[in-house]
Amino acid sequence: MEFRSVDNRAGLVSLARTGYAGVRLSGHHVMPSMPDRDLVALIALLRDARGVGLRFLWSGECGDLDVRYLRHLDPPRQPDRTFAWSPRADAQLLARRGPTFISVDDTRLGPRRRIVIDRSTPEAHVLEAVDWGREITTMERAGIRGLTRDGLAFSSGDYCVGLPVRQGIWCV
Repeated sequence: MEFRSVDNRAGLVSLARTGYAGVRLSGHHVMPSMPDRDLVALIALLRDARGVGLRFLWSGECGDLDVRYLRHLDPPRQPDRTFAWSPRADAQLLARRGPTFISVDDTRLGPRRRIVIDRSTPEAHVLEAVDWGREITTMERAGIRGLTRDGLAFSSGDYCVGLPVRQGIWCV
């Protein structure tokens, strides 16, 4: 598929429902040279593909981009045919939404850690946003620093996306 031919989670859901197990992204994507909005949209695409159960095959380069917190997503195949990172089988970053909180379970860098975020905060707004390549609002800017430091958000320029894979809503 072409980059930007699917531009939201709903498009990926329809692919998964028609029986696709994975998607191959056409072209070669050099992440450090992509426009900020496209880079953030690519990360959102990888996150949401994982969330709906689709594997993602793609070609790209990371350059000096810090990919430490992307290890729960499908890595690009580099020009030398190796993968940019080796995802651990147990590496996950999952977000579950409760009525007043978001619970994030993180096993990407070692032992499991759980982070609970109040849904009324700017941080929660970033994690719950569904727009790919959405510009950061003034209200969210302060919260993004903490999320990025903790590896829960990826930002580039004026754009940001939450990294946790979203897994449904808890019933209360």
